[in-house]
Amino acid sequence: MTNHHDNNGGAGDAGALRGRIALSRRHFLGGAGVLAMGAASAGMIAGCSPQPQSETPGARDAGAMAATGAAGATGNQGKTMGEVLGAGWLGEEPTIAEDEIASVSDADIVVCGAGHAGTAVARRASELGKKVIVVEMQPEDTFSALGNDIGHLNSSWQLDRVGIPEYSVVDFMNEYQMYAAGRTQPTLLSQFANRSGEALDWFIDGYTEAEKDELIPLNWPVVEGYNYKKNGFTSYVGTCQFGGSVGMTDAVKRSQDKAREAGAEFVFGQAAVRLVHNEDGTEVTGVIAKDSTSGEYHQYNGGAVVLACGDIGSNSAMYNAICRENYELGEYADCAAMSGRDGSGIAMAMRIGAKVEIATGGDMGSHAFIPLSPMEGVECLWLNKYGERYCNEAFGGPLLSGCAGAREPGDRAYLIWGGDWKEVFLNQLAGHLAPKEWDDEAIANVQATMEAAVGSGAEGDDTSGKFLYCADTLEELCDFMGMEEGVKANALAAVEKWNAARKAGSDTEFGRDPETMWPIEEGPFYGYPCGKRVGGGSLVATSGLLVTGRQQVQGQGFEPIKGLFACGNNSGGRFPMGYNGIMNGVSIGMCLCLGYTLGEFLATEDYNRYCTLGAGNADIKQSDKGMAGPPMGSGEGEGDGAEGGAPAGDGAEGAPAGDGGAPGEGGPAPA
Repeated sequence: MTNHHDNNGGAGDAGALRGRIALSRRHFLGGAGVLAMGAASAGMIAGCSPQPQSETPGARDAGAMAATGAAGATGNQGKTMGEVLGAGWLGEEPTIAEDEIASVSDADIVVCGAGHAGTAVARRASELGKKVIVVEMQPEDTFSALGNDIGHLNSSWQLDRVGIPEYSVVDFMNEYQMYAAGRTQPTLLSQFANRSGEALDWFIDGYTEAEKDELIPLNWPVVEGYNYKKNGFTSYVGTCQFGGSVGMTDAVKRSQDKAREAGAEFVFGQAAVRLVHNEDGTEVTGVIAKDSTSGEYHQYNGGAVVLACGDIGSNSAMYNAICRENYELGEYADCAAMSGRDGSGIAMAMRIGAKVEIATGGDMGSHAFIPLSPMEGVECLWLNKYGERYCNEAFGGPLLSGCAGAREPGDRAYLIWGGDWKEVFLNQLAGHLAPKEWDDEAIANVQATMEAAVGSGAEGDDTSGKFLYCADTLEELCDFMGMEEGVKANALAAVEKWNAARKAGSDTEFGRDPETMWPIEEGPFYGYPCGKRVGGGSLVATSGLLVTGRQQVQGQGFEPIKGLFACGNNSGGRFPMGYNGIMNGVSIGMCLCLGYTLGEFLATEDYNRYCTLGAGNADIKQSDKGMAGPPMGSGEGEGDGAEGGAPAGDGAEGAPAGDGGAPGEGGPAPA
């Protein structure tokens, strides 16, 4: 496509037009650089690296919250999300004197972060002819990338090399939206469904045949007769795991090298600390980064700035606020992620008016109670502390079905299955936290665990690292697991109902597919009691900035901020209700694919047109027919039919008594 640039778009004239940022007091809100920011917000300037373990997030943030307070429960209309959600912890932009900026560089695109998403953006845009500068906080000699698995659909590696059947992208998109209650950004989901396979093939382009042979397709091969569709959800097997001579960090470094070959410049050891923007935060034209060794500041100007700095996992105040469901499920235990970044990219954007994910917020797992048995997240019979069954255990994988358990009373659950453990193990819905391998070695390992539990009695056996109990009768099994009599009676009744539902071919209690209800009738019987842990954080947080389908960061009025984009875990729209586990590696897969498509978009489209397109559309006509709704902000049934009123409903005076004609065809709305 033809590239269209406005006066701010090209690298050649960027410096001449903007130069160094204007340094008025209106731009810089007091203090002397990052040291003046306060305890809570100073931690956000650490860039794209994990926070040092010596800083405890909860303790670090508590003082700032107490000193500044939070936004009031009312009276916030017109404020930015940063002013309301971030009250007490977000802080202000750092003050940087003009003479502190040691250098100014210009590019078409400036990318903050050289991980999965940032490297993909830089490589793809560079290959298509754009000048790209990537700023990464980690030193080059110790750079590392997280994870091992890249989830995707229908790559040639999957289809042609491994032999996995082609998946329906339509089914995938609809199932994914069911996981997310319709809140996933649809265009981003469509890009992943349709182009993630292309992105994977692009990512491994140039690998030798031997190296491609080392890539592991998870949950493949499936067992003979395997039913991919269980309880309305598909098992998306074939995630690409980098478990051979080329690990994930090496794979990302290879992609960085390809970006350099195409002309991209990587600057390591610098953390982005402040966006360069206009007075009202509606346009971004660059970023200022701080060198971790010299302390010098460097400004990078570009027509597009891409935030790909990672998640909020080590910034407890941000985590608690943005991933509110997890914070509340943990009864306000401060959230922290094992592999978390500090949220600096998200904080920079919020300080100029950007919005973050509008949902409960997502991370990898703490929104759900996942009873991980010695067979991992196997969807057998789950019982609560009372010995009662409480949900459809096979509803979309343990990260979805586990949401019910997170809200159950108490701190424990019980898992029970019968002597046909192998059938249970080999017929799970494949996905995150389910068994990843069903090969002979995996079966042998589980078999050894089962055999070791036989005869262990009330002591149980911890061969697997978890205490498993085994008995010849269900009554004995309940006793071995320490159930009191009332709980034991409930458990026995639950097993009886389970078996009856399976035989009847209908689980009218919770709606489970009877084909996934394996019989619990013949011993030996196995049981696994487990503690319940939810909230408080997990591996990584997956909620970020609210973005459009073109990955533009959205500000006030939900309008895109000109020149500002977010990708990877800096971006929302992917896991708004929590990490879904629809396939292994879907998080990194989205980072790769959406980085790939964003780099392409920035290199081939007039991306700034979406900041003005539609501004000249005609006003919407307002009808005076029908019953007017209450004015905005009022609970009374008064109003004059102005914009914002409710549509005509049942009993609306003067409304036509139509026959249910389809909306949009001139007929009346259905009654």
